[in-house]
Amino acid sequence: MKKLLNLVLSLSVLLVCAAQADTLDLGQIVVTPYRYGEAMERAASDVTVVTASDIKRSNAGNVIDVLRAVPGLMVRDYYGNGTRATVDMAGFGEQAPLNVLVLVDGRRVNEIDLSGVDWSQIPLDRVERIEVIQGGSGAALYGDNASSGVVNIITKTGAGKPQVNLETQYGSYDTNSQKIHLNGGVDKLSYWLSEGREFSNGYRNNGFNKANDFSSKIGYDFTEALSMHFDSGFHSSTFGMPGALFQSNIDANGPRYARFSFDHANEKDYYFVWGTKARVLDSGDFDIDLSYRKKDSDTYSTTLDTRINHIETVGVTPKYTIKESVLGHDNKLVTGFDFYRVLYVSDNYDRINKSLTSYTNINKISMAGYLQDEFSIFKELVFVNGYRYEKARYAFNYHDYVWGNPDQDTKIAPDMQAFNSGLVYNYKEDSSLFVNVSKSFRFPAADEFGYFDDMGAAQLNTGLKPQSAINYETGVRHKFSERLKADLSLFRMNVNDELYADYTAGAGGFPQNENYDKTVHQGLRSSLEAKLNDWVTSFGSYTYTDAYFDGGEHGKNEIPMAPRHKGSVGLRLLLTRNTTLNITDTYVGNSYALNDQANAHSRVNGYMVADANLSWRHKDFKVTGSINNIFDKQYSEVVGFDRTRDRFYYPSPGRNYALKMSCSF
Repeated sequence: MKKLLNLVLSLSVLLVCAAQADTLDLGQIVVTPYRYGEAMERAASDVTVVTASDIKRSNAGNVIDVLRAVPGLMVRDYYGNGTRATVDMAGFGEQAPLNVLVLVDGRRVNEIDLSGVDWSQIPLDRVERIEVIQGGSGAALYGDNASSGVVNIITKTGAGKPQVNLETQYGSYDTNSQKIHLNGGVDKLSYWLSEGREFSNGYRNNGFNKANDFSSKIGYDFTEALSMHFDSGFHSSTFGMPGALFQSNIDANGPRYARFSFDHANEKDYYFVWGTKARVLDSGDFDIDLSYRKKDSDTYSTTLDTRINHIETVGVTPKYTIKESVLGHDNKLVTGFDFYRVLYVSDNYDRINKSLTSYTNINKISMAGYLQDEFSIFKELVFVNGYRYEKARYAFNYHDYVWGNPDQDTKIAPDMQAFNSGLVYNYKEDSSLFVNVSKSFRFPAADEFGYFDDMGAAQLNTGLKPQSAINYETGVRHKFSERLKADLSLFRMNVNDELYADYTAGAGGFPQNENYDKTVHQGLRSSLEAKLNDWVTSFGSYTYTDAYFDGGEHGKNEIPMAPRHKGSVGLRLLLTRNTTLNITDTYVGNSYALNDQANAHSRVNGYMVADANLSWRHKDFKVTGSINNIFDKQYSEVVGFDRTRDRFYYPSPGRNYALKMSCSF
């Protein structure tokens, strides 16, 4: 409580100090929460935008570091290297990554299974901006997985004369990386090519990560009314999986110990996107993207079967946007169709004799139609209304080669609807009020349907229901002066059939995925940014989240891994014209541990972590030095209970250092 009071007091002091000055122009930001460009002040939802300038000033090292500072977001990194990091909005705990849709240039990054998003694949130096749409308003346009929010990452487009950028980084745990970018534009052609490699031994033993990446973004404008683009990417990596630690492991060997010294995984992931945009008549634009993605992963374990997974995704996403006045009022309408076909194949091999023990084949087809209209009642008052219908078809095929269990061969076809209705009032320049009511949903991931019965036979829980939520949201974005801006939003999500892993229901210590009866996720999000003078900028945020069961077996218990309090304060100091110092302090409150739905055990302690970085720039040369976890705090972002009800930890890195150098020519 003292830490929380100190945080609130710090925010209050920043507000009072900043209100006395007036020279910072925060500017207008254009975002794409509606699958087309729009001024952020006209968005009838809680949208946070991190621009390329924000990223440059923050000196952040990767996308995960940027997201940690966004109000309302809770980031958990299992291994400390970004390969298995998760982003939580509104307190969904372990299932958070399945409730947040991640897009890169409009391309879905979420997979059909529980593997989650590999954030290390997204190079920060290629990011133009990151749009975070919190709440369920994005589900009408984006559908599945956009249950609690959307993270939309827009990458840079080349322009002008050719430019080469070289970057190298060294740091703790033998971390080193090298990257090269070539970008520019010639007449009607634009291009951006990137190549990079990264290696780190990681904070923990067997926490290594070795990765290679290539990506490209090429565009060509045939005429003002017709253009096309081609994007591609390839990622290969090998990383260790040290496993969770019990307290006895930490006491005996320290937090860097690995229970599994040889467990590791290999991944290869590549994608292609071809798209075209054409002006239809004078007021409409037709876009279509054709995408293909293939991901292969091999997981080797000393205690479980070796697993080889193959995921292949084909997508077709046409849309039509029209901007045409209606009865003298500005009006924008977007409508489209999303089609995805995903093939998921998982082969299990005996870890000793390498023989095939079972295979799983899941074919998922999803089709959705959507439309959303933005109508200006007055110039300052905008009404947004959207609807989506999405149908999924799963075809399951499972075969066991060892125990002689019967094959699982069945099909299901769930469908869901989503809507979005909002009102935004721009009462002054760069300031607005909004209110929003929406419905969001998510279908179960492919491997959430599977479980083992008491005889050890693989089964399918075809009674598993899709999850849905009714969302209420209101907020204000206010520009006090040219020096100061602040945001505040209130939210409530009434969730039906929330999906979760029940470790008390499965046999042999394995979980079985179930649906909760009803849950509630509510709270507030706030942020503040101020320029105290020409040399000092202050910023801070506070999020309160109350996530609990609404009756049923768990009564009014809190949802595990959903801390009520999170806050941060920071200073950005311009020491000289070319030298910048950033200092941030982040606090995360206590919560119940993973798998403790009964709230039967004591809470996991919260933690406070301080970070700092210093950058110096001369023309196109920049050097940045960083110190993370300055006070060497021992903490874990992920804590839970295993099937024996022993508490386990994924220790987070201690004090660590990084030095990054880049130049352009």
